[in-house]
Amino acid sequence: MFGWEFPPFNSGGLGVACEGLARSLAQEGVSLIFVLPRKFDYQPTNYRLIFADEDKGSSIKVKAVNSLLTPYVTSASYSLLLRNNRRHLIHYSSDLMAEVARYAQEAGRIAAEEEFDVIHAHDWLSFPAGLEAKRVSGKPLIVHVHATEFDRTGGNNCNTQVFAIEQAAFEEADAIIAVSQFTKNKVIQHYGIPSEKIKVVHNAIEPRDYNVSVSSLQHLKQGGKKVVLFVGRITLQKGPDVFLRAARRVVDFEPNALFIIAGSGDMEAQVIREAAALGLADKVLFAGFLRGEELRQLYKLADLYVLPSVSEPFGITTLEALASGTPVIISKQSGVAEVIDHCLKVDFWDVNEMASKIVAVLRYSELQEGLKENGSREVKKFSWRDAARKCLEVYHRLLAPLPL
Repeated sequence: MFGWEFPPFNSGGLGVACEGLARSLAQEGVSLIFVLPRKFDYQPTNYRLIFADEDKGSSIKVKAVNSLLTPYVTSASYSLLLRNNRRHLIHYSSDLMAEVARYAQEAGRIAAEEEFDVIHAHDWLSFPAGLEAKRVSGKPLIVHVHATEFDRTGGNNCNTQVFAIEQAAFEEADAIIAVSQFTKNKVIQHYGIPSEKIKVVHNAIEPRDYNVSVSSLQHLKQGGKKVVLFVGRITLQKGPDVFLRAARRVVDFEPNALFIIAGSGDMEAQVIREAAALGLADKVLFAGFLRGEELRQLYKLADLYVLPSVSEPFGITTLEALASGTPVIISKQSGVAEVIDHCLKVDFWDVNEMASKIVAVLRYSELQEGLKENGSREVKKFSWRDAARKCLEVYHRLLAPLPL
C-alpha cells in the first residue's frame, strides 16, 4: 500500500483514512506493507505499529522512502522547502514532479524486493508509485481516490500535470476505489472512466476515539459565548471564506457567537485579513492546525460544527464532530452528505441559508439537542472494519482466477 501521510504526522483526513483502513485490514488478516515517502518515528497509543526490522509479529509493516513529499504539497511549497533547507537536502529532486517520479522509482525497487498480491495506492502523489510497482511486479493495482484535482481547485485552474497523473492512473488501474458517490461521479464525468470500474467505499472513524466527557476549553465560553467550529485546511476547496461570510450575518442576530477556525493552508493570511475587514476581529479565533487530543477537546467544546466545503469528496471531520456529541451543518457538495441524515444541509454558496441554520441551532435548544442526540447515535454505524471488508472484496475479485 502506497501513501504519503500517516498519523500522527498527518495534515488532513487522508492520513486518518489510511491509518483506519490499514489497522482494520490487519484485523481482517491482511499482511500489509505500508510504504511512505518519508521516515519518521511513531509510537501509537491505541495499537502497535511495528517497523519492518523491529518485530516480525505485526501484520502491518511500514517501509519509508527518504523523500520530501509531504501532505498537500504544491510545486511552490516544495520549491520553498528545498530552498530553505538546501544544505541538508542534496539528495532530493529539484522540483515537485521530479520528486514524485523519484518516489515512483523507489516504489519499483521495493516492489521487486517484497512479496505481495495486490497494490493499493492513495491519491495522486502515490499513483505513479503504484503504477511503477505494477509495471515491475505485474500485480493488480487499485487506486484509492480521496480527492481529484477538480476538488482541490474548485474546478478552476486545474494543474495539468496532476490531472495527467490522475488520468493515467485511472485508466491503467485494475480497479478504482472512491470515497463517495460524489467522488465517483467526478471521476466518471471529468476523466471518462466507466462506472463499473469504480467501487464506492465510504470513510469511517472510530467513535470511541472521540469520547471526551468535558472539554478543558470551557473558559472560552465565559459570558455565555456559543462556539461555532470550522476544522480543515484553509484552502479554496474547504470554504473558509464562505464560513466567514456566514459568520458576519450570524453575529447580527447572535452577538455572543464565537467562531473558531482550526487549520492552516494557503488562504490563511487572506482569511485573517477578511475577518478583520468584515469587523469580526473579536468574533473569530484562529486556532492553527490541531490534531489528537487538542482537536478532540475543541470538538467537545463546540455548540455547532460547520462543513462549508465547495467540493468535499467525503468529510471525515463531520463524523468526528458527531462522535464528539456536536451537531453539524454540512455542505450538500460533500460525500458525507450521502450517508448522514441527522444534520442540516445547505448549498455551500447559499450564505444566507447557512447563516439562518447556524442561528437556528444556536438559538433553539430543542433543535440542537435533537441533532446532537440523533447524530451521536447515527455515527456509530460507521466502521473501518466495514470499509476494510469492502476493499477486500475488490482484492478478491482481482485475484480470482479467470474462467477457462
